[in-house]
Amino acid sequence: MSDTSMIAEDFADYLADNVGADPYPIFRRMRDEAPVVWAEPLQAWVLTRWDDITAMLEDGESYGPLMNRPGTSSIFGRAILQMSGDEHRRKDAILAKRLRGPRYLGSTIEEIVSGLVSEYGDQLPVAPETADLRTGLTEPVPLGAIAELMDMGAASNFRTWYNDIVAAGTSNFAQDPVVHAKGEAARDELYDFVTPSIAERRTCPGDELLSDLCSMEYEGERLSDDEVRSFTAFLLSAGIETTDRALANLVKHLILQPEQWQRLKDDPSLASSAATEILRFRPPVQAIVRMAKQDMEVCGTMIPAESKLMGFIASANHDPDRFDNPGVFDVGRFEGAERPNYTPIGPVRAFGAGPHTCTGSLLAKLEMERTLEYLVDRFDHFEFAGDVPPDTGIVLRSPETLDVVLHPAEAA
Repeated sequence: MSDTSMIAEDFADYLADNVGADPYPIFRRMRDEAPVVWAEPLQAWVLTRWDDITAMLEDGESYGPLMNRPGTSSIFGRAILQMSGDEHRRKDAILAKRLRGPRYLGSTIEEIVSGLVSEYGDQLPVAPETADLRTGLTEPVPLGAIAELMDMGAASNFRTWYNDIVAAGTSNFAQDPVVHAKGEAARDELYDFVTPSIAERRTCPGDELLSDLCSMEYEGERLSDDEVRSFTAFLLSAGIETTDRALANLVKHLILQPEQWQRLKDDPSLASSAATEILRFRPPVQAIVRMAKQDMEVCGTMIPAESKLMGFIASANHDPDRFDNPGVFDVGRFEGAERPNYTPIGPVRAFGAGPHTCTGSLLAKLEMERTLEYLVDRFDHFEFAGDVPPDTGIVLRSPETLDVVLHPAEAA
């Protein structure tokens, strides 16, 4: 068996039993010895080096969105991820106005996010009780922010819809029909919930994101109701995943490395750098998918046109050719240089690169920073309520729960 075949087999073993596993040793071997391998369980060519993944993300002539495959497109419909060229630029601009524009980001969104962090943070039980930070803080904050930005109101089923849609749309590599059916059912319930709001915005638009989508025209025609619903389902999941899982990963590693938590207590201004570092060190989105538009050669491997490629940004973010001491978690690594990593030009690939860089990256940045600042201000320290929660997931990776004991800071 060749070295490449052995590495591909070891990678398949990780995919089959990833709960609590450490993927970084196999990523290192792949970068060093087999930077392009065929992963049978994923039905994809896997890339692991920073340069190759960056090329995949930035080269729109050679790589494009993955279309008409099971998973994302069948759950979300034709959302922004499946668009390219002028259509993608113009429709993405509608989202960018609300999610990246200084008018909204610096006032409206800041107020929404800060309010949500305080609302949910103040409800967290403290020592000696146990708090699940995922269900109590890191998930409801971004979920609430998206709901408010779209003026959709509260729905008791939002969390269930979100969890089922994400499971079917991004993580169902085995194409489990039960998982897929639950995702479709959750999507349909969400569509039923939002359809009356779409009808209302058609006749009486407001000053929020849902009205923007309902009023948008492309090639002389407004988005259809189906398109608006697809955008809504996509935003509900994409607008939550990064913040939720990244904060879970961040808290986990601040507990595992208390000296890094103490650095934040001593200098709270490092919150922005710490948020950026966890996106590099343990990115919540481990891989990004593309399709080869043409036959190509990558690192000496021939890849046929229309092949599926997965760039494991978790590996790229640990590439020693791009980052010094990549295996070290350092909350001060990006001090003073955080913002470029939330744009197409930054080295951290947590939000992709090129034309499909995540439009909501600055919203995620704000949510992560305000949440971490709140934790630093309110709590002296925290600890796991039981065993260290294992990371799980292939594309989306974090602890599924985060049960901790929170010790409040003494009043000044």
